[in-house]
Amino acid sequence: MTPSLRWNCRFYATLLILYPSALRRQFSDEMIEVFADQMRDACERDGWAGGISVWRCVAGEALRTALASHLQIIGISFVSGLTAFGLLCTFFWATFARH
Repeated sequence: MTPSLRWNCRFYATLLILYPSALRRQFSDEMIEVFADQMRDACERDGWAGGISVWRCVAGEALRTALASHLQIIGISFVSGLTAFGLLCTFFWATFARH
């Protein structure tokens, strides 16, 4: 494993804290292994641009999965959570935006 790949895997492993603990306990080793394989393949194929594309996927997947999982734990659907967030942003924009 190259130093760059090792660093990326460590950083990814740190980001797994965003996921619920039950999910991390059950799947973290496999998630890190899949990430390492994807990063290695993408970097061999496309260089640093391949690595960036893997991180873009990771960011989107982490946002969707981690957010949905946490919302589900407290009994809120993902769509309801996004709607509430949108309404909150609209409220703050309308209240504090300078005209």
